[in-house]
Amino acid sequence: MLAATAGRKRIANPCLATVEVVEDPIETSDLSCVVLLGYGGPRRWEAYVRFAEVGYRDCPWCKTRNIALNVQWSRVEQADSGKQRFWGVFTCPRCAGAVLVEVKPATGANLTSYSEINRGLNVFVMKQVPEDGNRAHEIAHLPEDVEGFFRDAEVVLGAGVPDAAAVQLRKTLEAAAAHKGIRERTLVQSIQKLIEDGAVTVDFSEVLHYVRKLGNLGAHFTDEKLTEDDVQRALRFTAQLLRNLFEVPGELELLKTASEEADAGTE
Repeated sequence: MLAATAGRKRIANPCLATVEVVEDPIETSDLSCVVLLGYGGPRRWEAYVRFAEVGYRDCPWCKTRNIALNVQWSRVEQADSGKQRFWGVFTCPRCAGAVLVEVKPATGANLTSYSEINRGLNVFVMKQVPEDGNRAHEIAHLPEDVEGFFRDAEVVLGAGVPDAAAVQLRKTLEAAAAHKGIRERTLVQSIQKLIEDGAVTVDFSEVLHYVRKLGNLGAHFTDEKLTEDDVQRALRFTAQLLRNLFEVPGELELLKTASEEADAGTE
């Protein structure tokens, strides 16, 4: 294991592990694991990679893990101030989603503006759009099991298995109802109970039954095939339900707590 040194502090370099760091960025002499102090947020040691290897990452669109995204475009841009920024566009071979990545050269060299980035250049990934793990359906305050079923639906849908995704969305509805104290014998009855308790509106019941029916189709052998568009729609509906049931009440509770603490501080 290599080590990096600055001043009188010496830190083992575990390659990608988060450790206590010194203030000055330092590189090791091993080009297979070049490290430099990260930028922004908690300071940490990060590994540099060659630009061509930046594409080896999780796809933020279909959630496929550790897939090799294809380099489609790269460019060294220059601001009016003369500052350079380095961008690349990568696409996922599974879902065709595009990812914009900003990098910083490991050497700090000033490259030719408006040129392509050399694929052998060692770089540090600064940011990614969409961000890692960024989901179109980011929902706060979800119970662990509800989130697990919902994220599983995203993953298998991204992998091209809409039937399995529909089943996971049905499980998401069942788990969500259970966390609201509703454990009826069938999901139809649970949906009706959600309406009776005022957790969802009557109009929204059609949405829940749509998700329920797709889950039934996905779980059983039928001649009817689910399409990705069908399940994407069900995913959006389910996300809205989860926001109504968990995210909105959770955020309101945080506001209430903050208000109470503020009032207590003025007494």
